[in-house]
Amino acid sequence: MEFLIPAMLVLMGVMLFMGTRKQKRQMAEMQEMQESLTTGTRVQLMSGLFGTVIDANRDFVDVEIAPGVVARYNKLAVRGVVPSDEAADTYVGAVLADEDAEPDTALEPGAGKTDDPADEK
Repeated sequence: MEFLIPAMLVLMGVMLFMGTRKQKRQMAEMQEMQESLTTGTRVQLMSGLFGTVIDANRDFVDVEIAPGVVARYNKLAVRGVVPSDEAADTYVGAVLADEDAEPDTALEPGAGKTDDPADEK
């Protein structure tokens, strides 16, 4: 019984140490990403908004969120950089091609209706 309490304290200390270490690593990665922002980088903001970096300085970044619409955000508002192969899907008016999707016939006029009176029962 006297071994149980010190073992639990050591276990709690290890869990606390591992948790703070992971959090510090994530903070360092986020700061590195925010410092590497350059003109033309496609980003996602904390609000979920996608945009293109127009200008970046030490504390702020100017992001074009729609053609001709530029807004200034704090660098801390940048959630992440959108990978270049996915960036085209985040532009306004992008048409996403879903090759596996079947055409939706339920919205066509007369879809699901038949002329057979026996089907109306």
